[in-house]
Amino acid sequence: MNSAITTPVILSPITDEEIERLDLFLPTVNVISYAGPGVTGGVPDSLEPVVRRLGTRVNWFALSELPQANSDFAPPSKDSAGSGFSYYAPLAPKRLFDAHQKVVNGYLWDLLHGFVSKSTFDPEAWKSFRALCQSVASECITTASESFPTICWLHDYQLALAAPVLASQHGIVLSQFWHAPWPKPEIIASSPIGRELVQSMLHNKLIGFHTDEYAENFLKTVALLLEDAVVDLTNYKATYQGRTTSVAVLPLGVDMPYWQELAAASKPYSEALAAKLGLANQFILGVERLEYTKGILERLNGLELMLKTNPSEHRRFHYVQISQEAKVDGTAQLEYARQVEAKIASINKEYGRDGWQPIIHLKGKLNHQQLAAWYQAATALSINSLSDGINVIAKEFVACRNDQQGVLILSKAAGCARELAQGAYLVDPKSPAELSQALKLALSIDIEEKRRRMNSMRDVLTWNQLHNWALSFLRLAMAK
Repeated sequence: MNSAITTPVILSPITDEEIERLDLFLPTVNVISYAGPGVTGGVPDSLEPVVRRLGTRVNWFALSELPQANSDFAPPSKDSAGSGFSYYAPLAPKRLFDAHQKVVNGYLWDLLHGFVSKSTFDPEAWKSFRALCQSVASECITTASESFPTICWLHDYQLALAAPVLASQHGIVLSQFWHAPWPKPEIIASSPIGRELVQSMLHNKLIGFHTDEYAENFLKTVALLLEDAVVDLTNYKATYQGRTTSVAVLPLGVDMPYWQELAAASKPYSEALAAKLGLANQFILGVERLEYTKGILERLNGLELMLKTNPSEHRRFHYVQISQEAKVDGTAQLEYARQVEAKIASINKEYGRDGWQPIIHLKGKLNHQQLAAWYQAATALSINSLSDGINVIAKEFVACRNDQQGVLILSKAAGCARELAQGAYLVDPKSPAELSQALKLALSIDIEEKRRRMNSMRDVLTWNQLHNWALSFLRLAMAK
């Protein structure tokens, strides 16, 4: 094993000429993900703009959630020359599906985010998880056989064991993008499924991660678990059983023009928010699912300290928490939601005066237009993830700030922290003192400083557009 570690070089932006050339020669693309188009948030939201722009045949396989009737998703027309779109929802027995859910939500999510103590492993459920992954892969192969070569593009961890079956079919170019974090090697090595997981992933020609930390953690995990693997940390490759897998660092981008247009269209609603809710001239925004990985309780501790040490700020601002439903229903998530609500009630009781309460708590899922309105109305957005693959919300916020204002308070544990470090205020998500200081600063920095910081982040997002991210990955997957 080569122990030298170098920071990988992220690909330069793809030129229009390259886009045209790649689209021209791009074979059929089979997208394989957990959820399908029309689903708000996560992988589907990220892939839909890509699918719309690919000038080729796209087959999208998803285990759950059919396209929604009210979705804005508009796939390529089958009448378009050389392009078309098909959606497939592989059927699964309820027994297998329920067991799969148990593994995904009750074990893998916690394991990958580093919360080992919260994870529960069920060997029988894992067998069902494996069977369902193999079933989806087999159905994909049946469709892929209609066109060769075919790119099979796996997404995230929910179908992580599909790769061996897909790789067995001649003519398939197999790649996977891992949207979740990859934790320290010892965490995966201590798992009863760690060896099988990395063995399965090494059937891919290419694996993409959001950060160099995740990529290095993965390669070190391979070296730790597979004694006969040859791991090259300098060139980001692993060779195992005669196959070489390349690892790429390609942080997910956002569709800048889309969010800019949404921001412009939602401006009237944005301006009406303050009057509708009785908001102060300044407010700090938090938008996330009610999950402990998002660090909501830790942020509230920081807010409480800020209120305690800065009485002059009382009644001059609000903190708006928009809580979306957790991915997983269960006792742990219900208890976490109860703790968040109790903490909010306690802070409001302690510091509320004369009709003013520092925290406004709103619940429910927002569509993109509503999000765009909130993003551009907020004085600051606070992202306090304890562990996060990338955090697209932070990037959406920046994309919507056509006014070049707004402050981003960003957890050092978020996957996008390194990308946005020049403009965001980075904080330790578990430090009340750092959070308190950042929250106070967000309410006091001048316009020019806001503009400088925001523009530096917008430059990054403009450079790393969503379509560039996708085509960069596909270009690498197709490379000989």
